Amino acid sequence: MLTRQELSIKIGDRIKQLRKDRNISQAELGRMCERDKQHIELIENHKVSANTYTLYTIAIALNIELKELFDF
Repeated sequence: MLTRQELSIKIGDRIKQLRKDRNISQAELGRMCERDKQHIELIENHKVSANTYTLYTIAIALNIELKELFDF
């Protein structure tokens, strides 16, 4: 079982990987899911945990199913 911090790290890393695979900047991803660049940066750098709705909007912006954010 993962701790809250470990889960946050894995999700942040996964979002960063998927974003970079698509050549999308943090600012672009933020705009696509109605968040600012700083919020995306904080999630990717494990400073904050994204809530469920934010993860949902990120998945939509990346054109993936929500469950794919948990493929790690």
